[in-house]
Amino acid sequence: MTTQAGAYYDPAAKAFFLVMVPDNELMLDTISAHELTHALQDQHFNLTRYLPSDRSLDEDAVTARRFVVEGDATLVMLLYSMHSALGDKLPAPTIAMLRQQIARFAALDVDALKAQAKLQSAAFGIMDADIKKSIDAMDDIPAAVLVPLLDAYMKGALVALVAYEHGGWASVDKLYRTPPESSEQVLHPETKLFPARDRPQRVKLAKSSDRELSGNVLGELQWRIYFELWKSPRAAEAAEGWGGDRYSVTRRSDGHLVARIATTWDSTDDAAQFASAYVTSLAARFAGADTSDPAAGIARPDFGKVFVRAIGKRVFIVDGARDAAELDALIRTTKFAN
Repeated sequence: MTTQAGAYYDPAAKAFFLVMVPDNELMLDTISAHELTHALQDQHFNLTRYLPSDRSLDEDAVTARRFVVEGDATLVMLLYSMHSALGDKLPAPTIAMLRQQIARFAALDVDALKAQAKLQSAAFGIMDADIKKSIDAMDDIPAAVLVPLLDAYMKGALVALVAYEHGGWASVDKLYRTPPESSEQVLHPETKLFPARDRPQRVKLAKSSDRELSGNVLGELQWRIYFELWKSPRAAEAAEGWGGDRYSVTRRSDGHLVARIATTWDSTDDAAQFASAYVTSLAARFAGADTSDPAAGIARPDFGKVFVRAIGKRVFIVDGARDAAELDALIRTTKFAN
């Protein structure tokens, strides 16, 4: 991630730092406008508290808050850039002018964003060695890290813009006082965040006797990334309708890993679509795997099986199970709460 830092604001130092200094003055001023917005956010809303590092928030909730922080700064940066370019000729409804541009950028996938970054750098004449190295490094960053990082800017700008449309800058400020709770809300701000929030369900997995290595919430964004990674058709649709999830990866006494995942969806159709897409993804993950009978388990080439079962609006997965009894235990012990 550090390869992508052109500049950053440090809440501890109460200062921002330029890592890559472009020769183009407009670009330098534009970057500064973005970082100064972070300074204002910190002054009024305390970014250290808003983006805690103590794991008091699940990862999906932190991602949603990053959309607010980076999206707000990106929207202000774009407004500043437009004003600098047009000056006195700038029409009054500036934000309305930006809507189409922001919506277009927000719809781009990662490959398109990479291409756009190269074009913009060339247009500004700032393709120096450091920036070229940064762009080239994108290819080495796992999608699970790179996509949320990039999406927080332009998709986040759309979140800030939609908030502005529902009440001006006071509505944008409200996103700091009552933050979004999931990537689903910020990926669909016009339907899941405004006018009313679609709040995620909390999923609690029973504690395992195995040693837990990792456990958290994936959320709609990471599920979309997963399906895109394994070339699942209609990956975005398979992740939409998310209502909540929790995963846990543990190590057995024999050294083997097992993942337990419980999810809930907005409808039975959403759950069925997700379960089908997940089974299909296993054929790509484990080349030659027989996915014709998911109820019997899909054999992994290393150890165990993957069991997937949809029950109404909920889908349960055990990856690396010895038998279906482990899936039954997951279903029996998982708790869901609004």
